[in-house]
Amino acid sequence: MAWQGIFGVDEVASRFARANRRRRLGGSFLFIGPGGVGKRTFAFALAKTLLCSRVSSYSEVETSESETRRDSAAELERFQPCRKCENCKQFEWNVDSGAKVPTHPDFHYVCKPADKSLLPLELLIGEKDARSRSGLCFELNQTAFMGGRKIAVVDDADFFNLEGANALLKTLEEPPPRSIIILIGTSAAKQLPTIRSRCQTFRFNSLSNDALAEILLRQKKVETPEEAAAIARLSAGSLEEAEKALDADFSAFQQILFTELSRSPMKGVEFAGKLCEFVDAAGKEAVLRRRRLRNAFQESLAFFRAAFLALEEPDKNPVGKYAPYLSQIVENGRTSSRDALDCVELTLDAMEKVDRNVNLPYVVEAWAYDLAALSR
Repeated sequence: MAWQGIFGVDEVASRFARANRRRRLGGSFLFIGPGGVGKRTFAFALAKTLLCSRVSSYSEVETSESETRRDSAAELERFQPCRKCENCKQFEWNVDSGAKVPTHPDFHYVCKPADKSLLPLELLIGEKDARSRSGLCFELNQTAFMGGRKIAVVDDADFFNLEGANALLKTLEEPPPRSIIILIGTSAAKQLPTIRSRCQTFRFNSLSNDALAEILLRQKKVETPEEAAAIARLSAGSLEEAEKALDADFSAFQQILFTELSRSPMKGVEFAGKLCEFVDAAGKEAVLRRRRLRNAFQESLAFFRAAFLALEEPDKNPVGKYAPYLSQIVENGRTSSRDALDCVELTLDAMEKVDRNVNLPYVVEAWAYDLAALSR
């Protein structure tokens, strides 16, 4: 079963359904998991369901007749928006609508702007000249327009700074009556401890190959089931990774990237030039270039992690798209698992610089030179 057509979320949906039925639904939640596995899609679908007048009103007493048959399937069957009440009609959103943000007067969505490295404080507590009189925290404290719940989704929770997190703490600890806040991030380790401690955490796993292939077909990103299956096998259960694989330019560059990363010694100057040329080809907009460089770094990060495992167990034959390059690394014997971990750290540091809007050519050159130094 795929709750509301969203793969891999049935267990999480069941937990929310039970809590809602028993009137024990909390107010602050943290969704974590890899990118492209459906966290945002689930948050939107959950918001529509919890805003539905029928779902928000039923309780344990009203459903007591089904006590003997309350398995997960029955629970999820009932935990659906009615699509007839005024709340459902005002919540305009479709599971296959991509990045479209739902519309509803009692639903609020906040995310990191593409040209920012952190979630702006103003989105949470308003501009300086209207501090505490606008922003997400202010909106949640207002009376619900439709008289029911108010729900907020805060995307990119990995990018809170200390000031922004502190501004949200009181609201997370004591959400206004009938208000729900959902934070979305990729890892518990990337959340500030003060945020984690105030939220109930739900973990989302990578999608299965079959589920990812079906999503690609449903969203018409591919034309045939065979193409969908082939892309899914390369994508580690992530729609984001699948979209990279569908980018012909990125797919072609991966071979260059893996070849350069597996060189020993690595040619830092030459590699930096190739990567800068690839990033610049994304277009004139800085947002597009940053996105392409971040994709290259994410791919490099996965490569170095795979290299670490291959070097830790050299008797095992590597599998997957990295296999030929990892075999080369293991065979030349010049790289250790410690070196691979150092490469991971260098790549994470470079990704952080991209998020902080550091000059991209500088980031690329420093990263490539440091990697080359390690390979000598």
